[in-house]
Amino acid sequence: MAQWRLVRNGADYEALSKEYGLDPVILRIMRNRGITEAEQINEFLDGDIRTCDDTEGFLDMDKAIVHLDSLKSKNAKLRIIGDYDIDGVCSTAILYKGLTAYGLQVDYAIPHRVLDGYGINVHLVEKAHQDGIDTIITCDNGITAFEALERAEELGITVIVTDHHDIRTENIGGAEIEKFPKAKALINPKRRANNYGFTEICGAYVAYKLISRMFKFGNAKQEEVQTLREELLVLASFATVGDVMPLIKENRTLVKYGLEHIKTCANIGLQALIRQNKLENRSIKAYHIGFVLGPCLNAKGRLESAERSLELLLCRDKEQADRMSVELVQTNEERKKLTDEGVKRAIEQVREQHLQDNILVVYLENCHESIAGIIAGRVRETFYKPAWILTDAQDGLKGSGRSIDAYDMHKGLCECEDLLTQFGGHKLAAGVSLPKDNLDAFRRRLNKMADLSQEDLTEVVKIDVDLPFGYANVKFLEELDRLEPFGKNNEKPVFAQANVTFIRGRIFGSGNNVAAFSIKDSKQRRYELKYFGDIPVFNRYLDEKYGEGSASRFYSGEGDYRMSVIYYPDLNTYNGRMEVQLILKDYS
Repeated sequence: MAQWRLVRNGADYEALSKEYGLDPVILRIMRNRGITEAEQINEFLDGDIRTCDDTEGFLDMDKAIVHLDSLKSKNAKLRIIGDYDIDGVCSTAILYKGLTAYGLQVDYAIPHRVLDGYGINVHLVEKAHQDGIDTIITCDNGITAFEALERAEELGITVIVTDHHDIRTENIGGAEIEKFPKAKALINPKRRANNYGFTEICGAYVAYKLISRMFKFGNAKQEEVQTLREELLVLASFATVGDVMPLIKENRTLVKYGLEHIKTCANIGLQALIRQNKLENRSIKAYHIGFVLGPCLNAKGRLESAERSLELLLCRDKEQADRMSVELVQTNEERKKLTDEGVKRAIEQVREQHLQDNILVVYLENCHESIAGIIAGRVRETFYKPAWILTDAQDGLKGSGRSIDAYDMHKGLCECEDLLTQFGGHKLAAGVSLPKDNLDAFRRRLNKMADLSQEDLTEVVKIDVDLPFGYANVKFLEELDRLEPFGKNNEKPVFAQANVTFIRGRIFGSGNNVAAFSIKDSKQRRYELKYFGDIPVFNRYLDEKYGEGSASRFYSGEGDYRMSVIYYPDLNTYNGRMEVQLILKDYS
């Protein structure tokens, strides 16, 4: 079971409430997120979208624009090389639309996940040379593509890199020096010499910044620019959520704008995807991008080719866009089915063979390598342990890992380097290739070298407020909505209530995967809790805590089981009527 911890940050919340006209609980949640100063609070609540067009301080941006502008007079060919995930697809769409509108002769190439791997490579550079390409511009990749960019220089191809990933360094004389590939321009917010204050932006947002500055350079017609600007901002916000960037500072301002304009922007493909997912009459939130719309764009890049997803974002015909969106949704359903099957197999294997391991290494035969990371994430959530999912590849095994806060996954790989063919990543997520014969040694070495205590392997759930159910009325939830969008670094608030009596339960839904629990609080006021979690696990918990047969009695209306709960209140709108809905997240 997770450990619950109430966050206690002292302040005069009543005084702050009068100053800002907000409920004290709302201000307490903001303080729990580190938002304490007046400037921070104002930016959090009412950020100015004009900050998203700030490009001052980016090294090489003007150098890139001067070169791109020179291509007009030469009528030279320009190729965008993106990537196969949400960020790569959206950044490619932004560059394509922006550069085309600027009057350049542009095409694009998206690497195939299995055949090409991540980002620009020598093969794609040589293909560009065969096609008479003068200049390549990368997006969401390229900052570590040393071999590919060296080959481009040999072939006389100019390269402009736009990327947001970490920059490689090397130790020279005790100092960590940045190491860059050869390129005409390297536009990356993480360059140390930049004078730009916020580094945690996605590749699509970097691409947007370039296009935004280019249009200022070119003095384009304002009415044309404004329509395109809205569409490109929406795509950048979509990628920001999909690439799990922190929803703070200007990212938060960008995503708020994008969510407000996503259903009215000029992108025909996005509108088709929204309709196909039956969201046209709903308020779209970051959740819908992260778990409904975004996975549809991602699925093609996982199972087939991401070019189809890009074609949807570039589509200008409504009927064609509708057909493409159906195809993407169907592919995502296939991806979900494969993922669910893989998760089930992986969890069974852990329980049967590896439950005592602190580092879970699972080999899944016939698993599509593109979903290994998703499965690893679900296994990590189930057991709250670092998890690796490995499957067969052309030259041995290939896989992905997802970690917990207490374990540095990349460091663990460095300690196994002699067993590996290739590896990369960071503390919480990584990828690896290794000979199949090294599988058992890899598992043993990781577990031997990992210094993890039971405390490290216990998840901590931070509770924002001990909040009575009755406090969560419509007015409060409307104020709570001002804290949206929720996501990384601005997580959905967590509330708790002790001494809750569970009276009766019922199970419903197409797959019997939803439960509704009748409850009462310590003052005998009655409520209903919806539960979308693991119902069999909840039932086992009742039987173990209150005696065999307790779950059956509970669903028969004979429950009298006292527990503490973590919950989240939400507004449910149906047929024009709003009502408060309480969602159970955890119990003890």
